[in-house]
Amino acid sequence: MNTANTLNVNVSRLIRAAPEEVYRAWLDPERLQRWFGTTRQIVNAKVDGLFFLAMEHQGRIWPHYGRYLRLEKPRLVEFTWMSEGTEGRETVVTIEMTAREGGTQLTLTHTGIPDTKLGRGHQEGWTAIVAEFAKALE
Repeated sequence: MNTANTLNVNVSRLIRAAPEEVYRAWLDPERLQRWFGTTRQIVNAKVDGLFFLAMEHQGRIWPHYGRYLRLEKPRLVEFTWMSEGTEGRETVVTIEMTAREGGTQLTLTHTGIPDTKLGRGHQEGWTAIVAEFAKALE
């Protein structure tokens, strides 16, 4: 299988909450567990801090690992993302938060994903996660 090709995922949504609230909710371990659907998580939300998220999906646990690259309150969270779906490769997720009338425009971009069946599943996965995030904050 040729995994040299990569793809990017983009998800954008208006969240009916202030940018500061959106930023905090993305990094708080207890809130993360509720909207991300993790069964276990370890979060050290600082630049170069590490995280581990165990997500249950399709009857099994999917571990995800990474480290925070940039944290610019209240407008940006950027981290690496490694999992079975990235074939253990370090990919990058950038979440931008922009104040808009009625809330915050959240734009998630995930780059460097292997163009494989599991890799292509990230579009659906991130779309569902952002929808759950919006529901939790609204």
